Amino acid sequence: MKAKRYSTEFKSSIVTLYNEGRSANSLANEYHLAVQPVTDVTGKPVTRAQFNAMQKEVARFKEENEILKIAAVLLGEHRK
Repeated sequence: MKAKRYSTEFKSSIVTLYNEGRSANSLANEYHLAVQPVTDVTGKPVTRAQFNAMQKEVARFKEENEILKIAAVLLGEHRK
């Protein structure tokens, strides 16, 4: 049996609906999709709150990384 292929636009619309508060189960039922929860390293499902917290943490890490890159450039220029 050949696996279904979904367009990027369709996938994006499903993610948008999920991010707007629709449950994965309701979307799966409405669009005839399989529910595959996001899991942590131990295989336990991650809640929406945990996922949102992880997204914020990643954003903070990215910001800190950019600050460190700028600092490295400035310190490198200072030593010349």
